Amino acid sequence: TLCFPEAQKGMQIETIRTRVIKVASKLVKSGRSLYFKLSSSFVYQDFFWKVLQRIQQLKLG
Repeated sequence: TLCFPEAQKGMQIETIRTRVIKVASKLVKSGRSLYFKLSSSFVYQDFFWKVLQRIQQLKLG
């Protein structure tokens, strides 16, 4: 929940699993890059990408 937007920080674990972990997607490798291809009908796409972007911005170390 460290990378969740403020409005979603209080979500329960089952909701988190549904919106972030149980994501039907395809991992595609193109050259040296990896891409997630999400279904166009995935309801929580915006939330998923915001959280992923925030994770990438974390400064570890």
